[in-house]
Amino acid sequence: MKAIKKILVKNPEAAFLIGNGPNLAAGIMPSWKQLLIDAGDKRIAFPVDELSNTEVYDLIQLYAKPRTNVKKRVVKSLQLKPGADLSVHKRLMELAQEHDAPVLTTNFDAGFETSIGAKIHHIESKGFTRFYPWKSYYSLEELTKPCGGFGIWKVHGDVRYFDSIRLGLTDYMGAAERARELITTGAGRLDNTHRKGEWQGHMTWLDIWFNKPVIIFGLGYGSDEVFLRWLLIERRRYFNKLGKPMNVWYVNKDKPEPAVNNLMDNLGVTVVEVADFSDIYG
Repeated sequence: MKAIKKILVKNPEAAFLIGNGPNLAAGIMPSWKQLLIDAGDKRIAFPVDELSNTEVYDLIQLYAKPRTNVKKRVVKSLQLKPGADLSVHKRLMELAQEHDAPVLTTNFDAGFETSIGAKIHHIESKGFTRFYPWKSYYSLEELTKPCGGFGIWKVHGDVRYFDSIRLGLTDYMGAAERARELITTGAGRLDNTHRKGEWQGHMTWLDIWFNKPVIIFGLGYGSDEVFLRWLLIERRRYFNKLGKPMNVWYVNKDKPEPAVNNLMDNLGVTVVEVADFSDIYG
């Protein structure tokens, strides 16, 4: 974890955004694409290598038998197996706890919270919905606000609520629209500098995204990450108005794919290349 620790030395207030990398490093979960393929009613009769994960899910859902709930099958596949090695997850969460850093994750599974025995809490119950549990988090203690300390926040949904899981393009579009309304509309929008009190998304994980330095790792940030790529652009737009630097670091083994590197470079994200996965998870 020396790459992450090195960034934290100069940026002790940073939050984490973590993808499926720790699961793959620990060997406790399949790739997202394989997970989706396994959730289908039958073997897919077309190559999926050139398709995005969202497209694979939409095709599987499109050709599923009536009353088949693909998301419930995905949730079943994401249940932790007895004896699953969560040592990688535990090291990362202990590092986050040490720095009182909020953790955003795209993972639906319970690996991070299980590794340290964290329990679910709700920052407030007002407006709770199983489809968008954006005010819910896992921690060892209750918080009064998302940026107030260590907590594990599920950006793409939680296996606890199968209908919260974002898998298809429609899911991502819905999440983006919900976030857009909070960020850009009404008197309580994010950039309304004349507002009284907090902005209207201040009790969701979005407040972490727009108010903390962010260290991203374990995440490919490819073209299927429609929602997260849009959020990165919105952060840049907001920070431009504030006249502030991006303060986002993307840690990746070797050089990122050209399209990802281009996106990060143009948005002012600092790309940190490491030689080995142990520099991230070790």
